[in-house]
Amino acid sequence: MTIVTTPGLERFRGLVSDALLAEIYDLARPLQGLHVLHINTTAQGGGVAALLRVLLPLARELGIPHSWRVVQLDEFAATFMARLTDMLQGGEPGQITAEDQRQFLDSLRSAMQPLAEERADLYYVHDIQLAPLGQLFPHLRPSLWFNHIDTAQPNPAALQYISQFLDAYALCTFNTPFSVFPQLPAERVAVITLGIDPFSERHLPLSEAEGQKLLAGCGIDPDRPLITQVSRFGRWKNPWQVIEIYRLVKQRRPEVQVALVGALEASDDIRAQAILADLQQWAGDDPDIHLLWDPAQLTAPVVNAFQRFSQVILQRSSREGFGLTVTEAMWKYQPVIGTSATGVRYQITHGRDGFIADDAESAAGYTLQLLEERERWRQMGEAAHRSVQARFLLPVMLRDYLAALGRVQRQGGGV
Repeated sequence: MTIVTTPGLERFRGLVSDALLAEIYDLARPLQGLHVLHINTTAQGGGVAALLRVLLPLARELGIPHSWRVVQLDEFAATFMARLTDMLQGGEPGQITAEDQRQFLDSLRSAMQPLAEERADLYYVHDIQLAPLGQLFPHLRPSLWFNHIDTAQPNPAALQYISQFLDAYALCTFNTPFSVFPQLPAERVAVITLGIDPFSERHLPLSEAEGQKLLAGCGIDPDRPLITQVSRFGRWKNPWQVIEIYRLVKQRRPEVQVALVGALEASDDIRAQAILADLQQWAGDDPDIHLLWDPAQLTAPVVNAFQRFSQVILQRSSREGFGLTVTEAMWKYQPVIGTSATGVRYQITHGRDGFIADDAESAAGYTLQLLEERERWRQMGEAAHRSVQARFLLPVMLRDYLAALGRVQRQGGGV
């Protein structure tokens, strides 16, 4: 089958270069008919599910069959993985006991039983939760593994634990070069730059009148300035500092309000409820602190409205593998006040399309600057939009993804 064009990809003509589209079609041609099965731990919430929902339909249009299956972790496995994530992402001290390792692998074997008969030409395993699958289930080969978290400064014991499973994978992929495990040989590593689909409902143009109406429905006063962070309620998203910044800004701008927007829908995020409860206690009875978590309320248009019509967007992550919410806000002409976390600094150029500041006081200063210098806010927002258009739209990710599949296919994997 020869690909001439596909509707999904042709939508991007004019947004990305013709050369990029031609490269994607060329990469797809030898992969036609190759059945790829993706395996992760959640169908809703979190970046992996969001990526697969936009990536897989485009790949299918290109003649490459794709399937997606979700492995449900039990409570022990989810707790074990939360601790391991803290060690890998946060560099936290600690060891992993032999008993915990054994129990986790037993849990993983049990969770995989519903997928025991699944077969494909290539398998794509996502994140550290499922890294042992390639070793535990030899039929899941040839396979690729995708690390989505920030592993720029991992705990050595945790890195050693995960690394023992990686020989089973033909290729290990990462979303920035900063998170690549240093011991992996270059021929077994690829970086896949993440990207957003500007045609999805969450990113469609929205009139200011409609946006303000949606914000008002969430309790926001549309006549007063709004500071927002869109992120799930996770420890590494540092929502406490968002409130701290708001309180510092409010000393000079008492009319300001803040929203923390994070739908509780990722089934593998076992700590979100506790973090939300802690934030509710810390926020106290301040009516200008809005903690929004209900997935039924936080529809795609509502999140779109927060990202487009807040006066300032924060992303205060202390660790971040990539941070698609940064990309989303920048696409919507928002300069983001971020941190030096791996994925955040990978996207923001300080002073041009956003700001990088790790401490609350500096971030509050930049927030006041954007609130009070709206012409600079507009200029930086324009630069942010242009940066995403050049670097972080879906076709860039699709190109890198197809190139990774092609590398494994040429090694002897696939049809």
